[in-house]
Amino acid sequence: MKVEAKRFLFVALALSLTVGMGWAPGASAEEVLKIGWVADMSGIGATFYKSQKAAVDLFVEETNAAGGFLGKKIEVIARDAALKPDVGANLARELILSEKCEFLIGGTSSAVALAVTKVSKEFKKIVFFHTSNAESITTTDFQPYMFQVVPNTGIEGRGYILYLSQKPYTKYGYIGYDYAYGHTQFDAAKALLNKLNPKAEIIVELWPKAGETNYSSFIPTLMSKNPEVIFSSLWGGGLASFIKQGVPYGLFKKSTLTALYDLDLLRATGLEMPEGQLGYARCPFYGVDTPQMAAFVKKYTEKYNEEPADWAIMIYDGLLVLKKAIETAKTFDADILVKTLEGMKWNSLRGERYIRAEDHMANVGIYVGTTAKDPRFKNFLILKDVTEVPAEKAWLSVEEVKKLQPK
Repeated sequence: MKVEAKRFLFVALALSLTVGMGWAPGASAEEVLKIGWVADMSGIGATFYKSQKAAVDLFVEETNAAGGFLGKKIEVIARDAALKPDVGANLARELILSEKCEFLIGGTSSAVALAVTKVSKEFKKIVFFHTSNAESITTTDFQPYMFQVVPNTGIEGRGYILYLSQKPYTKYGYIGYDYAYGHTQFDAAKALLNKLNPKAEIIVELWPKAGETNYSSFIPTLMSKNPEVIFSSLWGGGLASFIKQGVPYGLFKKSTLTALYDLDLLRATGLEMPEGQLGYARCPFYGVDTPQMAAFVKKYTEKYNEEPADWAIMIYDGLLVLKKAIETAKTFDADILVKTLEGMKWNSLRGERYIRAEDHMANVGIYVGTTAKDPRFKNFLILKDVTEVPAEKAWLSVEEVKKLQPK
């Protein structure tokens, strides 16, 4: 290949990685603050990335128009970890060492997050996790440069068991991916279920490999055990496939499915989603009544001609936290910002929230409800009768957290 052709390909690749992510044309390196994003762009993470990127682009556009962070234009540089922890760790190092990123934001996979948080600690760079949510990031794998603005697996697991325990169910089934996210959520749910309802039992648990989309062998097994309710840690495209494959079997006529019904999942399943399923979401725009959310939904919808998914809202919230901390401390120094963030309150799209100092976990809960049709949305169902299970009711106590964290 000729030298000119190689040079052209290199420039084209570089441009493809920065277009639409906030690069300020003509700005010098000294005038730009870089944020590295270890994203999961491909596979079952693709849908999540689409809405996240839309929110990042919106935030960067607004922030740079208003003068950036302390006068510096911000640039977000995204890389695809493809749900692979080793790839995620290597990309985090590249973003810090080669791209000179001062901050990191995380991807979709909890396995990737557990790898990236180690790199964050190694280089003392603050990382925000807004979608990946293993509880161990705040406990056994805690490190001071990590912050989490998404309800973690423990909050989710215990949160929806608090909800389900008010129902008359005693026979539970479970299906979830065989990796950190599924196991930590299941363990939290099981422990609380045993405590709240001693008569309840988990009569079947199934662990497909991460990313599995063919459930032809799992659905008959679940049906043979006849659970009243199935709680699940499947998500995204995998959960959509499970629901679509379960409908012809009549699975959801016999059992209620409790799972993560984010907006992308509801759009993907469309009118095939059975009504009356008890589900939860991390941040459904239609179930959060705050002025901040209303303003965000309006500008997002006007820009993209669709409503924001939960992932868009949470990544935007994570960037709002970083912005508030930098403006408060008036510095980019990571150690000073860590102290600023601990206990800090900010106006989240979900209303006023704070960062718990002991584990850097935001007090963000889950939103529970029942799948139903809504005249506002012709092509998909949403959750009706949405109520929030606050983080304070579902997260580990400070004493429990401290016992688990590294000394």
